[in-house]
Amino acid sequence: MEQATLRQLYQHQVHQDEAGLRAFETLLNCYCREVAGPAGRISIGTPFGRKDWPWALRSALQGGTVMQILLPRLDSRLLAVVKHDSLTGNYRYRPVAYYKITAQSWTRLGWRNLATLLLKDLALDYKQPFNDELLGQIQESVAVMRSFLDGAIGAVPDDPLAAFVHSEQSLRFGHPLHPAPKSRQGFTPEQVAAYSPEKGAAFALHYFSVRREFLLQRSLLDKPCDELVAAHGPVALEPDYALLPVHPWQAGFLLRQPLLQRALSDGALRDHGVSGKLYYPTSSVRTLYQPGNPYFYKCSLHVRLTNCVRKNAIYELDGALAVTAIMRRLLLALRLRFPNLRVMQEPAYQSVDLQSTHAAQNRLLTEGFGMILRQGIAPLLEPAVTPIMVGALFGNGECGRRWVGRLIQAHARRQNLSAVAAVESWFGAYVQQLLPPVLYCFFEQGVIFEPHLQNVVVGFHEGTPARLYLRDFEGVKLLDNHLSAVHLAAESAKVRDALRYSEAKGWQRIAYCLFVNNFCEAITQLAEGDARVERRLWSVVAEQLSDYLHRYDNERSRPRIRALLDGEPFPAKANLINRFRKRADRDASYLPLYNPLRASRGEA
Repeated sequence: MEQATLRQLYQHQVHQDEAGLRAFETLLNCYCREVAGPAGRISIGTPFGRKDWPWALRSALQGGTVMQILLPRLDSRLLAVVKHDSLTGNYRYRPVAYYKITAQSWTRLGWRNLATLLLKDLALDYKQPFNDELLGQIQESVAVMRSFLDGAIGAVPDDPLAAFVHSEQSLRFGHPLHPAPKSRQGFTPEQVAAYSPEKGAAFALHYFSVRREFLLQRSLLDKPCDELVAAHGPVALEPDYALLPVHPWQAGFLLRQPLLQRALSDGALRDHGVSGKLYYPTSSVRTLYQPGNPYFYKCSLHVRLTNCVRKNAIYELDGALAVTAIMRRLLLALRLRFPNLRVMQEPAYQSVDLQSTHAAQNRLLTEGFGMILRQGIAPLLEPAVTPIMVGALFGNGECGRRWVGRLIQAHARRQNLSAVAAVESWFGAYVQQLLPPVLYCFFEQGVIFEPHLQNVVVGFHEGTPARLYLRDFEGVKLLDNHLSAVHLAAESAKVRDALRYSEAKGWQRIAYCLFVNNFCEAITQLAEGDARVERRLWSVVAEQLSDYLHRYDNERSRPRIRALLDGEPFPAKANLINRFRKRADRDASYLPLYNPLRASRGEA
């Protein structure tokens, strides 16, 4: 066999191992956080039961510690080697683990049998059947991840917009605490390669046109949505038709629908095929970027990505415009307080309504053609600022670690700091960009952003966090009985119900996205297993929370922030349990997670 082929096979095996370890880590961390931890069934570094531990595990410690988990419902024990401990349960593991049923010998534990083991345990716990669907999604997610790892990721481009695309397309691992972060339920392997941002995909869109009496659109801009779309479309149309750009996978899905076939036959719709400029899928897969277009296209995609099938329901389209209208009233005052904040509005949408008596098919096409225009990032950029989606930096394996390292080195040079001081200073600048405006919008304006890793884009100037771009109005909600909610009066009851959150639910969502999904992952990445660095970085968060309270103390912010500073647990979303129980994302459950803020204040 040729040397090049041998190297390729070896590299493929390395990537299989890497994807498997990531799946193992994600599954075990989910289970520890959601099930074993709250039940008190985890011990780390204790000698209990050590006499019967397998020799291979003892010899593989290499400075790590042993995590032991009891699974009494399965009469089993599980052993894993923890490489990096974590205050918040963001453990990193060595690829050595075993499990044992009482009175039987130890068995080597890989991600496949771990997934089966944990789903069996959950089935017994909730007295439900074994979830074969979730097991399939986990297996598919690992296979997809392996295909991503087999492809090379090039160097980060110098051009700011090219670097932005690079960040959107480099997220090879995905959500660090979701059981199936890279599941693409609906894509074939060939379609995964063709349409996934992680494969560096770029493709032309599939264009339809619709007779204007069946066009559904709204716009808050000085031009209607169809005119903005037509300005960047490759198809010349008759005046009584409007252009409909569609993701090419979605076009195939729609063309199989009987109502669309009838509409094509009678001329209500026309199929113009794939043509025009290339669009780049961003980390959400369905939101598309084209360098010459002032808007992102947030397309409908009937594919299940993590929790949801990503279709654009009408109430979601209307909700995006409702949030945009509210943000437009608030933005001037927000910019005066937070001059580095940019909010990427979603001011227009379009779809079709064939007004068919076949209600279910009519709704499917309306949702299937639905497309939102999101404000582009190029018009928001200042010179010498590079926008980076922060999910590419945190929780993204070695690729993210290298990128963060380069940014911190540039920051250290600019500020003349030592390597150790630069980490704390750089993270402080990151928190300063993100924490105050997100909390201010919640406590003062009743606007609930979702600042998780994929919704936050940070602009870096010479390596230093200098701008904040918040996006994705699908996740933005409004507090009940607050001024912002008053502006929903003209919207449908379904839009109002979808957008309104109670105070408790809104805080739960903010606290989870900001402190758990975002800061926990950032701190885990930056600390690299050093407990003192981890505590110091949490002290940075505590200091900035105290500073926020000093600046914007009121009867709503005071009890929430003081409770956090006193160590009230963070709310952690139970992704494994929610997927096992097949709950809608809106009905997701949350569990208490250890909050290190009070303990870290002694590190200041």
